[in-house]
Formats: sequence, structure tokens, C-alpha cells
Amino acid sequence: MRPVLLLAALAVAGCASTAVPAEPDPLPIRRAADGLLQRPDLQALVDLQVRRDGAALAEALGSPDSLVRARAAFALASVQDVDAVDALRLRLDDPVPAVRADAAFALGQTADSSAGVALAVSLQREATPEVLAELLDALGKVGGRADLNAVLGAPLPAEMEPARALALARFGIRGVTSGAWAQWVADHLQDPEPGVREGAAYALTRSPVASWRSYAGAVRAAFDALENDPARADLARAVGRLEDPTDIPRLGAALGRAPDWRTRVNAARALGAFGDPAARAMLARAVDDPNPHVAQTAGGALAAAGATPEALDLALRVLQDDDRPWPVQAALLPVLAPSRPAAVLEWSDRQEDPFAQAAALSALGASDDGAVLSRLFTAARSDDTRLAVAALGALRQRWAAGGYGARRFYEAFASGLRRADLATTSVAAPALADSAFWPLGAGALLREVYATLDAPADVEPMAAIVEAAGRVRDGAEIDFLVGIALGGHPALREAARDALNDRLTEGVEVTLEAGGSPATTTIDWAHLANVGPRPRLVLDTDRGRVVIELDTEAAPQTVQRITLTAAQDLYDGVPFHRVVANFVVQGGDYARRDGYGGPETAIRSEFTRVRYETGTIGMASSGKDTEGSQFFLTHSPQPHLDGRYTAFGRVVEGQDVVAQLLQGALVREARVERAR
Repeated sequence: MRPVLLLAALAVAGCASTAVPAEPDPLPIRRAADGLLQRPDLQALVDLQVRRDGAALAEALGSPDSLVRARAAFALASVQDVDAVDALRLRLDDPVPAVRADAAFALGQTADSSAGVALAVSLQREATPEVLAELLDALGKVGGRADLNAVLGAPLPAEMEPARALALARFGIRGVTSGAWAQWVADHLQDPEPGVREGAAYALTRSPVASWRSYAGAVRAAFDALENDPARADLARAVGRLEDPTDIPRLGAALGRAPDWRTRVNAARALGAFGDPAARAMLARAVDDPNPHVAQTAGGALAAAGATPEALDLALRVLQDDDRPWPVQAALLPVLAPSRPAAVLEWSDRQEDPFAQAAALSALGASDDGAVLSRLFTAARSDDTRLAVAALGALRQRWAAGGYGARRFYEAFASGLRRADLATTSVAAPALADSAFWPLGAGALLREVYATLDAPADVEPMAAIVEAAGRVRDGAEIDFLVGIALGGHPALREAARDALNDRLTEGVEVTLEAGGSPATTTIDWAHLANVGPRPRLVLDTDRGRVVIELDTEAAPQTVQRITLTAAQDLYDGVPFHRVVANFVVQGGDYARRDGYGGPETAIRSEFTRVRYETGTIGMASSGKDTEGSQFFLTHSPQPHLDGRYTAFGRVVEGQDVVAQLLQGALVREARVERAR
């Protein structure tokens, strides 16, 4: 779940980067405790949530016990049963505010736009701040143009203005905007309340540029004025989205001297979109930024801009500097790969981290050198899937460039497919769908490997094969897809349906009955009672200690999975396999350590009222109800993740450590402490 004055500014940036960011506040209690760990009747509702029994939960909304009604509504937010919308609407009139708040949250999660009217009516008469916040949020997620006007015109108390700003940002993300919306956002970019200006700035990062372009002057004025403000990172993105070359000096100055590294990262990304020599010069200087996230982002942006002579010289210099973190060096490998592949190979041979070696292989996809091609074919058969996947991806790039015989590439992709591994199959299967490989037996091979796999353990590689098989035309693909569509794992049925709809004549639509939910683990309430409502996950990393407070009541199945995994020492020695600057650091893949692994049994998505703010912990997933053991920590607020990925806690110590983690950093030890 993601940068004029520069010579003097770099020295300032170096000083600024040494400041330790403030720790996030303790986990905000957005949903009051209801005693879940002591009440079997509430636990039974969570069990219904795990079973995705929306009808039974809707019935519980009529309970005389307000805690039962609230918990049932909260559970329906994760089930997302559209048949429960009418019952949830009635709870907007509940006499107990906690029930109204959970009902509003659940309605926002249904994606049912018909709920907007009821939410807007409730907004006009509601007075409780907790409920108002959820009504605004829900309207931002599902409301239409009329509901947007209701949010803009609602007479809210001053303390609710940040919630209004975030709701308006949610409207903008969905493209529901107006002139009044743009005026409100522009007028509040320099609001005295931090939450308001942050919400207004965030609204500009994902809404259509055309909806607010006429207020570009206000955006630039706010960017210039808010020199040391968290909102400035989003304003940097907004300025970059204007795509106006006159903003290059403005963004370059921020890249050189903004105190917050996250602003510098976004400024680098924005500058990378300009093919201007001045922008490239600014990015080149920023490769020396003392913050590795900034340096890596600048290097990547510079590489994307093309291999100029200056960029080549810079890349060679950076690769020879062994004091630099390898991700910073790897960002510049694409500059060298086309014309200086030997330098990339030499750098790769010096690396011990497989993630670094994989980065080199990926970059070499741009080289047509014969020695490089031989290296890629060899690496495609590596026992380390990180190297094999990178090599297969590079070979796909070389094949797409043309000029090669099919047989050798076919054998490489076929070997990757026969590994029946999620990572290699995800790369090899789409490659084999190329029509050049059909005469060599690609279709039969895809079906043959599919038959050796079993769901649910192999459902992801099986789905990749189904998608690829649907693009092969050898006369046997229709029967293969129909057979899968008529029975089996729900995810495979859906993949077969999609492949058939793509395959069949336009106007013919294949529909399937619901196939039910995949199996999951049950909740061990005794274990959760033992860890308590606010256990702490302590990660001792090779950069320092990170302490995360978890919310058991909000996401009991998730907390169970995380705490049991940590208690079994499975997270010890596991790398953070994915790091995206000013977005997230992701780890927890103890099964494979490459980002493709996890437990055999997935857990349910638990959509909570915990917001994705700085330091929030969330669960990685490949779709609803596919969570395993992988988690991520946010560098900064990411409201677009709210209600889409399970959020279940917050960093309470060591956010500065989180900011230092790079790809390949290790969790040396993970343990769980019961909060006092």
C-alpha cells in the first residue's frame, strides 16, 4: 500500500534529517471497549462475522442489548452484506450513540450508494461527535453529488472540521466533486487546524486534477507557506500533478531543504515526471541526500528519465561507493544496464543480500548483451525464488523486445511454471500465453501443471494459470475453463468465469452462483483473553526496537494470528521484503521470506475503525479474506487504505526506527507483551 538554491539547501537537508520524528500518539480509541473478551454473546457475533453470516448478524441488530446491536453492526462492516443495508439504516435512529456510530461505519463499508440519503438525513440531526465522524466518513465513501452538498453545508461544530475535510477527500478519490468542493478545499489548505489542512491537501492527491486546477495558485501558495508542516508532502504531490514546468524550481527547492524527508520524497517523485534538464540536475544532487529514502527515490526518478551521460557518470560513482545502502545504488542500475551491463554484473557479484542481487537481474532486462542473457537463463533456475522471479521478469522484457528464437525462452518459462510456485508461476504463466509459444505446447503445459496443484494451498498459482490458459487458442481451452467454472474453489471459479467472458464472443456473459467463502481458522478466545485487549508486539530489528499496540477488540482474528505467530518465534530473522518510501514497510513472510508466502490457511479481513495514520499496522492481502501473516507499517497517513485493509494497531515506540528500515532489514526477534 509510493524531489536555484539547491547547493546551499543540501547542507540544510543534511541537518534536518538527523531530527528524530515525534512518536505517534497511542492508539486512538475510536470504538469504545465493549468487553468482548469477557462476553461469550459478543464473541458469538464475531464467530458469525468469521463465518460471513450476514443474515444472523442483521437479526442481532434488533437485540435489546445495545452492546449486542453495536457489535453486530460493527461485524457487518467486515461482512459487507448488501442485504443488511435496510436493517443498518434503522440503527441510524438507535437511542444509543455507539450503535449509531457502528451502523454508519458499516453502511460506509457496503459500497451501496442508496445508503447516502439515510446517512445525509442523520447528519443533519446528529449531535454526538463520535457518530458525526462516522456519518461523514461513510458519506465520503458512498455518497453522491447531493450527499456531497449535504457534507459541504452541514453546520458542524469546530472540532468536526477535520472529519469534514477527510470526508471531502474521500468524495474526491471517487471523482465526486463540484465547484463548491474545490473552493472549500482551496480555502482550507492553510487552515489553522492541522487536521483540516492535512485533509484538504490529501484531497488534491487522488481527486481528478481538472476538478481543482483553477485553484492552482492557492495550492502553490500553501506549498510555499507550509515549509515545515506534514500537509506539505501531499501538497508536493499536488503541485507535481499540475505538470507545469514553472514549478520545477519550487519542487527543487523543497527537495533540497524541506525538513521532513517525506516531503523531499514526494518532491523527487514529482520532479521525475518532468523530462527537463534542470529537474534531472536536481534529482542528481538529491542522490546524495543523507536520508536513504530520499536518495533512492531521486535515483529511481533519475533512472526513469533516461540514461544521459551525466546520469551514467553518477551511477558509476554511486555503485563504487560501498558506504551507500544498496537500495540507493540499485535505484540507478537501470541507467547502466543498457550500455554498461558489465558494471551491473560486477556490482551484483559484490552483493550478499538476495534482494540486491534480484534488483540487478531485474535491471538487466534492458540489456541485449549475450553474456547477460546467459546469466538470466541461469538465474531463472535458481533455488532462490527472489532471483528466479527477477530473472524470469527480465527475460519477459527481453522477449518482448523481439529478435530472439522462441524455443529457449519457452523452455525458461516452462521451467518456471513447472516449479508450481506462486512467485515463478505468476511470471511464467502470462509469458506462456504469447501466441509464439502456442505451437510449442504452451496450452497443454498450462493445463498439465494445473492438474498437479491443489486448492486451497495452491489457489494463487492455479488462478494465474487459469488466466493465462484463457488467452491460449489451441481448441482445448474452453472445456478446461468451463470445467473449473462449474466447481471447485470460489477464487478459481471466478478466475475461470473472467477468462471465459474474455474469451467468448462479445455479448455472451458467463454468470456463476456464489461459491461460498474459503476456509479459515476459528478464534481461540482463551488465547485472546490471555493476551488482553491491548497487547504489544515488540519487534527488535537490526535498526532498533519498534513497539506496536494492538487492538484485540477491533480485529480479534488478526490479533490472534499475529500474536500466535510471534509466540512461535516465526517472525524471528524475517526480512522486511517491501519498502516504499513515504508509504509502507512490509514484512512477516516467514514461510518464504520473499513476499509470496504465508500460512496455508488465510484469515478474514476485519475492517475496523482504526485509521491509517502514521505508524498504523495493517495486514497485507491479495483481496478480501486472503490475509495471512504479512503486515505493514505506514510512514505517513494513508486514508485511501481505510476500510480496505485490516488496520489493527499503532506504533507507540520506534516510529523513527520504522523510518530507517530499508528492504532486507531484519526482525531479529518478535515477542508479545501483555499491556499493563
